[in-house]
Amino acid sequence: MRLKTNLVIGVLFAALLAFVYFYEIRGGEERRAESDKAKKLVDFSESEARRLTIDRIDTLIAIEKVQDRWWLKSPVECEADQEAVDRYLRNLRESERDKVVEEADRVRDNPELAQKYRLHAPRLKVVVETASGSTDTLWWGADSPTQRFVYVQQRGGNPEIFTVQAWRFDNLDKGIFDLRDRRVLAFDQEAVREARLIQPQATLSLAKAEGWRLVSPVAAPADEGAVKGLLDQLHQAQAKSFVPEPAVAQYGLTSPTLEVSLLLGDERAEKRLRVGAPASGGAYYAQDPSRAGVFTVDSSLVRQLSKTAFDLRDKKPLKFARDQVDRIELQRPGQLLAAAKDTAGVWSLAAPQSGPAKSWKFNNLLNQLEGVEAEEFVGEAVRDLRPYGLDTPSLRVVLQAGGKTAMEVKLGEKASQVYLAKGGEQAVYRVAASVLKDLDLQLQDVAQTTEAAQTGQ
Repeated sequence: MRLKTNLVIGVLFAALLAFVYFYEIRGGEERRAESDKAKKLVDFSESEARRLTIDRIDTLIAIEKVQDRWWLKSPVECEADQEAVDRYLRNLRESERDKVVEEADRVRDNPELAQKYRLHAPRLKVVVETASGSTDTLWWGADSPTQRFVYVQQRGGNPEIFTVQAWRFDNLDKGIFDLRDRRVLAFDQEAVREARLIQPQATLSLAKAEGWRLVSPVAAPADEGAVKGLLDQLHQAQAKSFVPEPAVAQYGLTSPTLEVSLLLGDERAEKRLRVGAPASGGAYYAQDPSRAGVFTVDSSLVRQLSKTAFDLRDKKPLKFARDQVDRIELQRPGQLLAAAKDTAGVWSLAAPQSGPAKSWKFNNLLNQLEGVEAEEFVGEAVRDLRPYGLDTPSLRVVLQAGGKTAMEVKLGEKASQVYLAKGGEQAVYRVAASVLKDLDLQLQDVAQTTEAAQTGQ
């Protein structure tokens, strides 16, 4: 008897659990999902959207998806801003009805109600068409008296009038400028292999192999950061405005004052930007010849594209493998200061005397050598070093690695200017006067006293 009672209780408990799960938990989730779905303005998958029409009374914007890319079809034909269109569709999907203000039957019986809410002549019509052929059409009318909501009507079998929060309307009331591709030049930054800046005074050419190099007007390593910064700004630049009916000659684009040419990938596909005459507000007219239309660009972009060879050239001429350097010689007329590094990385004096040295002084000297920057590129093939005091340099710095010379640096003074040249090269650089002062270490600067060496100071 007790077993039978327990079985009955067990069955009832299991049934109760099943009821709680299927009705309260699972059923509750389904009811909430249905309630959330009922609140949505429109129910569609963004991936299924194929056409979007936005009628703002004065402008009809038509956007279509072609091979997974959004394209504007009206009032202009061009590529759309993919992120802007996706964001628009997301805002539309996430928009919810606040409350119904006029039931469907009342609207059917009294068509004049539409005028009360300015839905007889809506200020915005949005139509979404999907791959399945279904279409959703929304008409947006007047603001509510508090201006916190907008009256909306979904066209079709259910003509009820309801409210939607006003900020949703603001997110959907977009013009052609908001939705078109505003990129000044569309290109894959990582694919750029060559770049040319065609300026009135010169043409700057750069090529990328392991790193960027200037090809003309001088062959030299380029400043990687400067080149990347230029390409970054060009890649991110957007048009400030579009010219409605362009007449290219009118905007100085038939004979541009500035051009950029980028060659991409192994095929060297070209992307080109032309900059013409100044426009109002400090902007300039510009054009991508592969696309229709003329637009304006900010003057900051024009300044970037007007960089000189000096701006883009690597200004640090001293490159060496510092970890391999095991001997430093500082040679002055009639003087030699030398130090050697042991396997533990500790520097010791080798000349004019042997003894402990302040290791940090020599490590700091290597840091300073790496950081030397040219203030002027004097010449690439200078044969006469006398005008720069380099025929009898004030200081010669020799770095050695494994018994071989890794780099030789000569520093000379002339007319209060300091010049630098590397051994085995004919290029001359003007550097800051402080460079010579910082590198010209004296014995008393680097020698470590016996007491300090014993205490580890």
